[in-house]
Amino acid sequence: MITGAETAHLTPKIPTIYLEGKLPLLLERTAAELGLKEGQVIQAMVEARPERLRLNLQDSVFTGKHIDLPKELPPGLRLAAGDTALFRVQLQSDGTILLRPLQAQAARPAADTGLAPPLPNRLQQLLFRPPDMASLAMLLSPGTLENLLRGLNPAAPERLNLHNWLRARPSMAHLSPDKLQEWMARSGWSNEHVLSQGQSPGPLDLKTTLRQLWLLLKDMDAPETGRLQDAIDDIESRQLTAAESLTGREVVFSMMLPFVDAEPVAMRFVRQRRQPGEGKAPFIIHLHTRNRDLGEVWLQTRISNETEVDMIMWALREDVVQRAKDMTVNLENELDSAGLRMTRLLVVHGAGPAEPIPWQAPQQGSLIDIQT
Repeated sequence: MITGAETAHLTPKIPTIYLEGKLPLLLERTAAELGLKEGQVIQAMVEARPERLRLNLQDSVFTGKHIDLPKELPPGLRLAAGDTALFRVQLQSDGTILLRPLQAQAARPAADTGLAPPLPNRLQQLLFRPPDMASLAMLLSPGTLENLLRGLNPAAPERLNLHNWLRARPSMAHLSPDKLQEWMARSGWSNEHVLSQGQSPGPLDLKTTLRQLWLLLKDMDAPETGRLQDAIDDIESRQLTAAESLTGREVVFSMMLPFVDAEPVAMRFVRQRRQPGEGKAPFIIHLHTRNRDLGEVWLQTRISNETEVDMIMWALREDVVQRAKDMTVNLENELDSAGLRMTRLLVVHGAGPAEPIPWQAPQQGSLIDIQT
């Protein structure tokens, strides 16, 4: 079965258009009032006002809320009263927000046609999924897939594939750069591209394994089918986000890294595209996990000039904060042996950001423990 991200290239592509002007009402204060977050997709109905256009947000969580657009829209963007538009929210480093149009289509009220509004198609459903990949994280928790394995027919080839995939997972203590590279390939994000180039896919990947299991359990009418579909949707939703970013100002890649002995780790790689006259932008890595040994931990790493490493860590448990401080020298030595230089490690005792946040490069090295 080929669905979702595999067929995204077959759908007529509407160019991504950036709202270059700052939207006066979309400051941090207004974003907080609306509940907007980085990467979120919003749907709005366009309304004509006396002096400008207004976006009336359609989701139930935004009932009664709206966004007034600038009087002059950017070149190439055409909106008219009655249109339904989809936008992706992008937070900027200066606190402003850009709305990235995903598509805009004319929509007549149901009363005019006597028909109910059309249901979202498969791609629209994927774009509306939350960015936290919660369903995939639950499925990759230790023991979940093992329990599913025990309920399968021992002779089923899908059972053997799942068994081999589970055995190949790394342990957290022995994760190496080579293992990380291997599991990035095993995530299944790039299989469609590899196949489109006429190449054979690499080792058995997560997405293919889950898809095979889904087909098997669907035929068995098993209750786990819905859970598997949600996990596959999480993967394909992140694939679409990555595809959108390739046409924009930044490259974004997200995945869930599984472990045999620990909770999975959500990883998000971000790099701004090089602008004319500027050097290479920093490479930023966001990590988040709920670990049974460490509690909930967030880590944000910024790599500048290829060798300078700037890190900030959040942890809910005080003993984990202290352990991070105690391991600072060892971490610096490991980075130094790899040709990297630690410019700062900031350790925060408290909850990390709900979404990745922009931050300035440090002026000098420091290690700080902040009690919250």
